[in-house]
Amino acid sequence: MKIFFEIVKGTLFFYQKIIFIAVFELLNMKIFAQQDTVFWFVAPDVAAEHGDSPIFIRISTLEEAANINLSEPANPSFSPIQLNIPVNATQSINLTPFKNIIENQPANTVLNYGLKLTSSQLVTAYYEVASEVNPDIFPLKGKNGLGLEFFIPSQFHYPNQHGNETFEIVATENNTTVTITVTDDVVGHSKNSTWSITLHRGQTYSVRCTGTAISNTLAGSHIVTNKPIAVTIIDDSLRPLITTGGYDLVGDQIQPVNLLGIEYIVVKGFAYSGSQNFEKFYVLATQPNTQIFINGSSTPSTIINAGETYFQMMELDAYYILTDKPVYVYHISGHYDELGSAVIPQITCTGSQQIGFNRTSNLDFALMILTKDEFKSGFLVNGNNGIITSSDFSAVSGTGGIWVYARKELNSTFLLPTGSNIIENELGPFHLGILNKLGGSSEYGFFSDYSSLYLGPDISFCPGTSVTLDAGAGMTSYLWSTGASTQTIIVNDPGEYYVTVTDELCTLSDTIILSHYPVTPVNIGNDTAICQGEEITFDAGKIYHSYLWYNGNTSQKITTHTGGLIWVQVMDENNCQSSDSLQLNIIPLPPSRMIYHD
Repeated sequence: MKIFFEIVKGTLFFYQKIIFIAVFELLNMKIFAQQDTVFWFVAPDVAAEHGDSPIFIRISTLEEAANINLSEPANPSFSPIQLNIPVNATQSINLTPFKNIIENQPANTVLNYGLKLTSSQLVTAYYEVASEVNPDIFPLKGKNGLGLEFFIPSQFHYPNQHGNETFEIVATENNTTVTITVTDDVVGHSKNSTWSITLHRGQTYSVRCTGTAISNTLAGSHIVTNKPIAVTIIDDSLRPLITTGGYDLVGDQIQPVNLLGIEYIVVKGFAYSGSQNFEKFYVLATQPNTQIFINGSSTPSTIINAGETYFQMMELDAYYILTDKPVYVYHISGHYDELGSAVIPQITCTGSQQIGFNRTSNLDFALMILTKDEFKSGFLVNGNNGIITSSDFSAVSGTGGIWVYARKELNSTFLLPTGSNIIENELGPFHLGILNKLGGSSEYGFFSDYSSLYLGPDISFCPGTSVTLDAGAGMTSYLWSTGASTQTIIVNDPGEYYVTVTDELCTLSDTIILSHYPVTPVNIGNDTAICQGEEITFDAGKIYHSYLWYNGNTSQKITTHTGGLIWVQVMDENNCQSSDSLQLNIIPLPPSRMIYHD
């Protein structure tokens, strides 16, 4: 791994025309923060000696009430948790009693701890470690967190007081082959090594640094898989002052490479005091010869290759980042020497118009808001238009006045109460970072729709079933390759499907490939007959995951002496069903005859 250091000083060039600026921009798209109906997540193993509880899933509804189901698909001993949430509300599921079967440990071991949250309606959700001494927020990305290739963004300035830097993997399908390359020594594997594991649906795997020093970083580590996975990153108990002061958990759920962009804005938080400044952002390249331009400069600050990281000390309150190839942008922020972190979304055709979140304590609370200048007067906080106003915003350097930001401290619970809150904009989309102080620590969550159009990763499904493809709510128009013009379509056949959506001047397209799982039909033989009083055994084969016979038996084989229709239904490892039947006839014995002896 190569690390590049550069601080922008002096006069910043004003906005200039750069050929890499994205063609399409989002106008008036009615979308919400990371809304979805299915979320996969794997909870990190946080250092208990510092503080790893309580833990919660916080779920916010939008314009419709939602029925929620939280399960561990690979762990049959976990009883699903169900919840009904009314309109425009935030409720929490306390997972603390289940911590020992949720936190993903030990490392380098296949476990069954993957969480799957499903909802009857679109919702937003985040996982929170609400420890007063070691908290953080992990916004769940829904299908925007699932993919086939990931790089690991990270920091390399602060050591771990407790715990280690780690990334966690959860599979969403059976027979998922994951190939991992690491940039540091981890449990069970050495620096720069590559290995593969196989996971089934809901199974998890943890990759954990063995060291805690500043030099122990997984930045630039690479994950490639054949089926969709979700990835969580954590850096436990970072100590910014090295020998004194606080230390804090940071982390996030990250996006796959295919959803990254080239245009980003980072808004500074409050992790500084006087000359001591801990605010930094990190840019991780995913392709060779990636050029990085800062605040509208026509000269690249640096050129880096895939897996390499550039970082910037944040002396200004906001930075505009433009690259010529897709990158990750990772922000370290917080309250002075208590840190938090978030993966920042690209700004092209992304954003939210309504965000729900939970304020956990009555201590310091701050918002970092990003929107376009034309939308800055449209904010409502719990219906109040006087809390975030136009005067709170300043222009982002290098964007020609198009983008504006606000850094708003709302420490008073009179303005922003503890518990459920909703921020919305009546004019257009925005991005929101929240800094929530608990005890002497800080947690950072970044809320935004991370992709304005994503059909999800390629899907395999069972023959005879269907798949619903969803292009997202609130678009002006939809056009599918099938000719349909609806938000969703139901597909029965494998093949390539694509959709184009528009909303004012923003036009986006995405493609998805559907395929059938290979299914081995079950065969219990042809119609047959046995003599009365005899028995016969039928065998469905040992390759299936479950069995159900006509008489309720659930074993691979059955033995019977009763005639009639014999049938079996089986399910394979992909939950695809197959069935077979035959007629069993019973041949009666001939009538007995009296035998006489002379």
